[in-house]
Amino acid sequence: MLPDRIRQLDVAIGNNRAAGQLLKASTYEFRYLDALAEQPSVALLMPASAKLTWTDGDLFPSMDQNIPEGDLFMRIRALFPKQATTAMHMLALIGDNGIGRLGYRIPGAPAPPAAPPLSKATLLNTRYSPKIFDDLVSAYLSTGAGIAGMQPKIMVPEARIAVPVPTLIVKAASEAYPGLAANEYLCLNAARLAGIQTPAFDLSHDGKMLVLERFDAILNEDLTVERLGFEDIAALSGQRVRDTLSNRKYQGSYERIAGLLKQLQLPQENLDRFFEQVAFSIMVRNGDAHLKNFGVLYRSSRDIWLAPMFDVVTTAIYRYTQYEGGPELEDRTLALKLFSGKHATKAYPTTEELLAFGTKVCNVQAPAVVLQRIAEGLGAALYAAQSDDRVPRDLLVQMQKFWEAGRRTYGMVDAVRPAAMPLG
Repeated sequence: MLPDRIRQLDVAIGNNRAAGQLLKASTYEFRYLDALAEQPSVALLMPASAKLTWTDGDLFPSMDQNIPEGDLFMRIRALFPKQATTAMHMLALIGDNGIGRLGYRIPGAPAPPAAPPLSKATLLNTRYSPKIFDDLVSAYLSTGAGIAGMQPKIMVPEARIAVPVPTLIVKAASEAYPGLAANEYLCLNAARLAGIQTPAFDLSHDGKMLVLERFDAILNEDLTVERLGFEDIAALSGQRVRDTLSNRKYQGSYERIAGLLKQLQLPQENLDRFFEQVAFSIMVRNGDAHLKNFGVLYRSSRDIWLAPMFDVVTTAIYRYTQYEGGPELEDRTLALKLFSGKHATKAYPTTEELLAFGTKVCNVQAPAVVLQRIAEGLGAALYAAQSDDRVPRDLLVQMQKFWEAGRRTYGMVDAVRPAAMPLG
């Protein structure tokens, strides 16, 4: 159990366990403990070269971004019903295991015992059931809580890693969204076939769990792990979006994200890749590509790049409610506006609008070629999925309808290899 009140946490940045302190009184305060201007920063916009002490009325966005939410937060509440769940308590629970390179520990507290590692093969061979996933969460909560998002998920350490850092993300099936793990697997496979960067991923043999390798943890030849800095676009925009009733992560536009990447002075290849990610989400009808589902990785302010595409699913096949007991709605809009401006909307764009976004906003030389490449990837993924017993047939039929519409609308389908024969 953690103390009732936590007023201070030691903050690690990468391998430096004594990089700083986080204090909570009436405001939050972060202090660098080293006076050097050139040192790894706690956030891209909070460098030690600017000042050594930072204050804010709310938790700093680079720390807020990993606080558990959704399913994982509710599981924490259920496992520790009498435990306080302030932001400081959540950070203490995350410890060294959040996405990115930040770690947290109560001063003087010993390191928590390492959880037993699992091999990826073991996870892929595990037959899913709600109890099995509950057991997995209970066993690895102390090492796998540092991951945000509404979907059931947990992080576990992989057996081949020399130091037991949780480097595998396990996403489970969801009663509210049937086939969600297989859905994301198909999307990631189509993206990979289209030449879009993704994390390493695989689907369990029963099709109920998706296993991904963390893209912020680089495995070295000696099987140690380099932790990269990571900040999602919401954090870089100074937003805290953990409140489940908040729609702030759905406010803004993809044009503004492109502008932020330009402000960070990322090379053009990153804007090319951002256009790929946006175009792919549009073509597969992923209406949940919000501010937290894009981000950057970095080693320093001079070494920043766009993170691989992650958390991508065909949301259009599901119905949802905005609040418990509310009416069921269909997902038929983008998560963000494509363009900035008061007259812009979240409607799915025409082909001409998407091409204009590529050329005028992202400076892509040949956006039509990108759309054709994505269309080919979608077709190849649909073809491969027909012989994949892990993918439910009804799910594939539903997804194919939207993917084929995306191929016809944006990908000049008559110029690419046709997808598999209709499944219905």
